[in-house]
Amino acid sequence: MRILLVSNYYPEHVGGIETVAATLTVGYRRRGHEVRWIAGDISSRPHAPRGDDLPVRVWNGIERLGFPYPLPSPAAAIGLGRQVAWSQVVHLHDCLYALNVAAFLATRRLHRPVLLTQHVAKVPYPNPLLRGLQSAAYATIGRSVLSRADQVVFVSDQVQRWFEPRVRFHRPARVIENGIDADLFQPPTDDRRDAIRAALGANGSRPLLLFVGRFVEKKGVRLLRPLIEATPTSDWLLIGRPGDVDPWTWRLPNLRLLAPMQPTQLRDYYAAADLLVLPSSGEGFPVVAQEAMACGTPVLLSEPTAAGLPAIREVVFTSTLDRGDLEDALHRALQTVNSDAGLRRRVASCARERWRADTMVSRYEEQLMDLVR
Repeated sequence: MRILLVSNYYPEHVGGIETVAATLTVGYRRRGHEVRWIAGDISSRPHAPRGDDLPVRVWNGIERLGFPYPLPSPAAAIGLGRQVAWSQVVHLHDCLYALNVAAFLATRRLHRPVLLTQHVAKVPYPNPLLRGLQSAAYATIGRSVLSRADQVVFVSDQVQRWFEPRVRFHRPARVIENGIDADLFQPPTDDRRDAIRAALGANGSRPLLLFVGRFVEKKGVRLLRPLIEATPTSDWLLIGRPGDVDPWTWRLPNLRLLAPMQPTQLRDYYAAADLLVLPSSGEGFPVVAQEAMACGTPVLLSEPTAAGLPAIREVVFTSTLDRGDLEDALHRALQTVNSDAGLRRRVASCARERWRADTMVSRYEEQLMDLVR
């Protein structure tokens, strides 16, 4: 097949959607398909093209407001038509990004089938203006794109449940959980984990609590500060870059901050951590949670996020994200981590069984082939 894949960014931006898009691109190409991958290329973290990647320079200033929305030039958007004409089928990631909308319009004009993966539902932004703009966008552009796409796939039940009462789909929507590199993200032996923790300076008597993601409201970063202050006997490590929240200004004695890093480096931090704490909202199921679990590290998530994949509820910790409940949930999680010797093994086994990249690629390949028949 000739597949045109369009996403918001390339992996250099560091985010879940672009990570999944990269995994699918590699998987499609390994299976012999021709793939052209179009995504936003930002000047601060430029993409190193591979194969038939087609970077589009975008303006990314809106991300400073707390949400990533790359804007291509009008000429770049119009030029997408040539790539759509080349393709047999188009795979879009999310319904609102400008590049995706432009590509979708070209598919309708050129009669190319579209598979659209919707990764997130409505995000509960604290800013009422952002909430209003998001609601208006989903009620207009989002509904139009989702209802006219030939096949819609959601990454979790929770995201699907939000959209189903609001959109009449062209054909029944499906859920395909994101896949990860199970060869890279896997649990280390006990001796190897001890060596990793020692190399990273982890104190054996103090829990190491980890957050990975952009430092923005959506990821629940503001909720972390009172948790860090309330747990002086734990060490916290936050890996990411400032957005609308800047933990570098907190200056807390038990907090360490690191910039985003390559997956091969990140794997060791997952393996070393006792718990990943990710109090985000409005997401499908975060890729960083999948990667951490594949390394055997338990995760603490919001109840709505965990509800997106009901089958894993027994191996994750959850909170309503109210301050008191979040502190209680963290306390209970740490008690369980310390007392349940088999927990890390069960967490890793769950991730390995559900989230292999090859399984995800196979399921998407089947959907794409069905559209081009």
